[in-house]
Amino acid sequence: MCGSSRTRISARASASASPSSPERHVIPSISFGRRLQPATRAARTIEGLAAAAPHARAQGVTLAVEALNRFETDILSTTRQAVELVDAVNDKGVQLMLDTFHMNMEDRSIPDAIRLAGSRIAHFQANENHRGHPGTGHLDWTAIMRALAQAEYRGPISLEPFRRADDRIALPIAHWRAPREDESAKLRAGLGVIRNALALAEVDQ
Repeated sequence: MCGSSRTRISARASASASPSSPERHVIPSISFGRRLQPATRAARTIEGLAAAAPHARAQGVTLAVEALNRFETDILSTTRQAVELVDAVNDKGVQLMLDTFHMNMEDRSIPDAIRLAGSRIAHFQANENHRGHPGTGHLDWTAIMRALAQAEYRGPISLEPFRRADDRIALPIAHWRAPREDESAKLRAGLGVIRNALALAEVDQ
């Protein structure tokens, strides 16, 4: 922001418990027992999305590509890689979904990555560094919301918390689990953190 000027952002912060979040599977790019070269895998990814994009647009659908951390994929892990992919596809039917959990692990600066993504952002997920509700970790939400405004993002902001109430040894914590209790209060608190960050960033809501 410049000076005390206020930039209006119409992004709707929505608290969603994601009751039907599908399980993700990482499928290695293997051909006849041999791993494909990075250039080949990149070309196939771009080719596939470029072929699918027109069909998505025809149905009023936007395909939003999400960069995941290095432990969940070997295709796109940084926002810069995702931007390069979207630009290579060069079709409005393919844009970006940013998730602060993954960005915290792979991008040097979340605000800089958001500004780099710019108009390519189709959806934004606000999750803490440990994948929990906003305000329970160490992310700088004011700087993140300011960067979204600078990127002129006008879409929704959603919460996708992964439950970590059970810290038993050997229990996978990367898997999404359905809530065992009413999380309305936690979601409202997380939403309040986002709205306070928007106010501190001098972004009209």
